[in-house]
Amino acid sequence: MIMLRAMFLPMPSRREFLRRSAMLSAALALQGSKGFALGSSSVSTEPLRLFPYSDVTIESEAHVRQRENTHTVLMSLNENSLMKPFRVMSGVPAPGEDLGGWYMYKADYDYRKDSAGLCPGGTFGQWVSALSRYYAITGDGATKEKVLRLNLRYAQSLGAGYFDKNRFPAYCYDKLVCGLIDSHQFAQDANAFAILKQTTDTVLQYLPPQAMDRDKPWRKGKEGDISYEWDESYTLPENLFLAYQRGAGERYSELATRFLLDKTYFDPLAAGMNVFAGKHAYSYVNALNSAIQAYLTLGSEKHLRAAQNAFEMLVTTQSFATGGWGPDEQLREPGSGALAESLVDQHQSFETPCGAYAHFKLTRSLVSVTGDSRYGDSMEQVMYNTVLGAKPLQADGTAFYYSDYSYKGSKGYSKHRWPCCSGTLPQVATDYGISAYFHDTQNLYVNLYVPSVVQWSRGSNRISLRQTSEYPLDTLLRV
Repeated sequence: MIMLRAMFLPMPSRREFLRRSAMLSAALALQGSKGFALGSSSVSTEPLRLFPYSDVTIESEAHVRQRENTHTVLMSLNENSLMKPFRVMSGVPAPGEDLGGWYMYKADYDYRKDSAGLCPGGTFGQWVSALSRYYAITGDGATKEKVLRLNLRYAQSLGAGYFDKNRFPAYCYDKLVCGLIDSHQFAQDANAFAILKQTTDTVLQYLPPQAMDRDKPWRKGKEGDISYEWDESYTLPENLFLAYQRGAGERYSELATRFLLDKTYFDPLAAGMNVFAGKHAYSYVNALNSAIQAYLTLGSEKHLRAAQNAFEMLVTTQSFATGGWGPDEQLREPGSGALAESLVDQHQSFETPCGAYAHFKLTRSLVSVTGDSRYGDSMEQVMYNTVLGAKPLQADGTAFYYSDYSYKGSKGYSKHRWPCCSGTLPQVATDYGISAYFHDTQNLYVNLYVPSVVQWSRGSNRISLRQTSEYPLDTLLRV
């Protein structure tokens, strides 16, 4: 094993750090690790690779504290309560208490007056995903056992009624796919793909024929309730393509292709047209990850171009100085002054955990595909300015949702229990490590300034790299 250590350095810019660190290549070559370079400026002909979760150890107190907070909350959740909406909606015995908040099922839910009952079971798949990733990081046996139990109980609880009675069958299916493919990949659940097939077979009749823009009615008999128009079928391809890539079967690539929102979104974005205005912020930015996976799976240059163009539009026409975007969950008309006006006309400036999760996935993929460190710049800005400062998730479902960027900037908890951000915060908290470093066959790339250790097998050598820093609070970096 080669342990790399370097002297204290004044904190450089990210790009200067990448240039300086390439000098380590020569030192390592003398030690028999020819060709190793940290943050080489060359772009690989193939996408840069992520490290496994287990190869990166985050040592930052703030990052670890957030991950452990969310993990503790998820491990404490009563499993009968987690199954309750699936069982009640499927018409099978449902012992235990309701979890409450958005997670519970309320047969007479009315979006105009009710807080609880909006999206029953909606975060279940995200929580299984986060637990699976946590197991991959730590090897904690109790976490793996909970993942396996939850998947089995879910399979036993699911019936057609769950999707039939659900306002958001596509949204919930998307999260369930994510949880199942992650539990297969990271927690070695041998039953996950069979449960995925069961879930897919059950949901298909409740999905639209193709991707539908948000706020477009398509559910027959529900035309008088606009809350049924908030489903997000256009986010499905990302996890369906990943299911195909991980070996779940050809049908998932076919389904993913079916739900690509090309006509109204990816086609104009690929042509350089800014179509963000008025769109739901988190879900449409999250949908760009479907475009990335279309490129990686199908080789579609159009979808890569759409994602790259959209990123430029996001940072130049939609973003605050913090890197956050989406006041009141809406993307604004470029050049209209609406983004600046949002700082005084409302106090819901940025949907932090959900928006950050989408932003992390998008920039991580763009770094991988292009090797361009400016995407890492943007990721790091969002990490330090937004999601790392999210208020802790509470055991009763009280969750941080918005930052207020107005004159009296503040952070507060959502009035809703178990909102969508209670699903994405545990996921993004487990992903800091895999976002910090990349590698190709020759080089190691540092993407984030985060106190951490990465282990890398380079030929016959096992290389360990440690970052030590109080960045952004001090001006010293040690590697």
